[in-house]
Amino acid sequence: MIKRFSGFILYILITILVVSLYLDRHDSLEKLELFLQDKMFLLRGKKEVAQDIVIVSIDDASLSEIGEWPWDRNKTARLIDAISAHDPRAVLFNLTFGSSEYQDALGYTDSLAASMKKAGNLTLGYYFSQTELPVDGSVLPDGLIKSAYHSIGNPMSFSRYPPTGASIVYPPPSKLADAPATLGFINIMPDVDHSVRWQPLIVGYRGEFYPSAQISVAAYFMGIKSHDIGVNVGKSILLGGREIPTDRMGRMNINFNGPENTFKYYSAADILNGRVSARELSGKLVIVGYTAFASTDVFSCPVSRNIPGVELTANVLENIIHGNLLKGITNLTRINLGVIIFIGLFSALVLPRMSLLNRLAVLLLFLVVLINMSYVMFSAFNTSAKVLYPGLEILVLMLSAPLMRTGSGSGASGEEEDDLDYEALLSSSQALPAAAWESQNQTPQYVETVVANGRTNRGQVTKTMPLSGSVMVTDQGTLPVDTSSGTIGAETLDHFGRYRLVQPLGKGAMGMVYKGLDPAIDRPVALKTIRLDQILDPAESSELRERLMREAKAAGKLSHPNIVTIYDVGEQGSVQYIAMEYLAGSTLELLIKNGLNWDYKTLSKVMIQICDAIDYAHENGIVHRDIKPANIMIMEGNKIKVMDFGIARLDKSASMTQTGTALGTPNYISPEQLKGQQVDRRSDIFSVGVVFYELLTGEKPFKGDTLSALIYSILHVNPPAPSELNLDIPRIFDKIIAKALVKDPDLRFQTAKDLAEILRKLI
Repeated sequence: MIKRFSGFILYILITILVVSLYLDRHDSLEKLELFLQDKMFLLRGKKEVAQDIVIVSIDDASLSEIGEWPWDRNKTARLIDAISAHDPRAVLFNLTFGSSEYQDALGYTDSLAASMKKAGNLTLGYYFSQTELPVDGSVLPDGLIKSAYHSIGNPMSFSRYPPTGASIVYPPPSKLADAPATLGFINIMPDVDHSVRWQPLIVGYRGEFYPSAQISVAAYFMGIKSHDIGVNVGKSILLGGREIPTDRMGRMNINFNGPENTFKYYSAADILNGRVSARELSGKLVIVGYTAFASTDVFSCPVSRNIPGVELTANVLENIIHGNLLKGITNLTRINLGVIIFIGLFSALVLPRMSLLNRLAVLLLFLVVLINMSYVMFSAFNTSAKVLYPGLEILVLMLSAPLMRTGSGSGASGEEEDDLDYEALLSSSQALPAAAWESQNQTPQYVETVVANGRTNRGQVTKTMPLSGSVMVTDQGTLPVDTSSGTIGAETLDHFGRYRLVQPLGKGAMGMVYKGLDPAIDRPVALKTIRLDQILDPAESSELRERLMREAKAAGKLSHPNIVTIYDVGEQGSVQYIAMEYLAGSTLELLIKNGLNWDYKTLSKVMIQICDAIDYAHENGIVHRDIKPANIMIMEGNKIKVMDFGIARLDKSASMTQTGTALGTPNYISPEQLKGQQVDRRSDIFSVGVVFYELLTGEKPFKGDTLSALIYSILHVNPPAPSELNLDIPRIFDKIIAKALVKDPDLRFQTAKDLAEILRKLI
């Protein structure tokens, strides 16, 4: 029998434990607290926001009409003039400008400064760094120095409550720093889990303290003079008579109104070309930011996994201007401790006198009341009440409820009755005998389906070719293979043509692969083979022979450092073979299985090589049609070679065009291949996207326990974004993967070169 404790002592010990955890604030528990607060935002849903804050977006349409980013400063000056013509009350430029002798020489910097000064209501952003080494002797522009906080309640308090500190500041050049009405930093600082929940409103640098862009532009919008902006150290920022609560580091808790597109967006192109009426921006606060494709200014927050930085800023400004502030309970530490101690004392004094069922009912009621009160306070009063530690205490009390004596009885009889009840409880909760299930799902590595007019014409032929083992699977049965001696069936081979066999390397989709030697020049080669004598169907035998010749013809045309070189093709008895470059390395498939650990820069470089090879083949009229990790060899220095053009189609050869035939490896095949539609280079780009996804996440984007389920997934299911599987994956990869895996080929990258260029820019 489990030893039972006195209820009073047990509950007091639990209370002391929870108080200790609360005072210790371990990282894992604090992350759980943040997770619970994030869920409050999702439960509350989207809130309606005032229409006095709008976003002017430098989007894809703007780049298409105005020109590639970054624009010269003359174009940016035109945008500021166009916005000013609409008479907004304040403008925040959520972009930064560095020094540029080229733009200075052309007069573009002077033009931009003149537009900023003429606008008279513009706030310009800049960045700071906490990690880079400071530069000795650097001089700050007057505009930045003037923007510093001048009204600080008790500067000595900064020693107790130091704000976010900068090691170096990157202000605009002097001409631009002195032109706008105000300056402010635009840094966004995610938590340890890469989610944004806070906005720093103050940063310390060289003994001075500077405001964020949100504080600067909000004060201007609200008509508050600089001398009326103050700092209540470790507690709040003061805007005239309004108090913006902060934590001890001067950070504001963002009260998110909803996911992306909660605020009104206007395209910069529409503003510049007069397609927006003046009343749309008149009297409003306008935030200008870059949101075009491949923007790195995208973040995760409690209400969205991909919210633009400019909209994060809009949420902060809405909170400040309209007082929609997310507050913590005043004296939160004392109140939380009081709640924890109250629950513990009540449980210790009252619950031991109740039956087990009543104890559990009371504790469950406590938990329900706690959760509901916290939600009501959050949704109705914008107040964040910390519920993790009181909730944890209640759960531990519920779990320990059976481990105490009930105080309602006295003497031996009462104790005995409680023992009987307790033993009954134990006996009723015995676990049933465990049962074990084993299942093994095998997905075919190679599938060929012939489809005509949406109907299967001659059925489905599925061939599984394992890379190791003792049999070769064919339509006619299994053929024994001795991988140590090069014996296939009853025939023993020691050479193909002039090439001498050295050792078997494994099996490919169409036959054995051997390491061979070209004795004429003492060069190692890889020999890829097909056994034609085991194919009973003459038509299929002819098709396989033609496919082998097609591989040699296709790859033989190509001369690229990232494509395997084909030397020769021939026939030895009943076996056809291709002699190709022997590669010392490992397939990407094997590296993924072994858990490769590349950084994102190395991974991007590998993908660039793959794209370069595929793009070169496409430019030479060849579509690979079977891009997969097993067909990509990684060699020393992470140099890659694309292999196996065995099912490639020559775009320029009408005889090789087989509309209605889908060839490839199921997990990597494109939707149009599965549908038997015309295949072009964009089909390879889809397969490259699948490989990229698997490299990033270690998982295939399309899955299925059966072949039919897998095909359905490829045709109809959009896989989760890579960053949903791994928070460390940069969000920009989500966009790249999404564009590569679009079901409609017209919406994908149109060339592999386009994908490679984006990765080069990221590097």
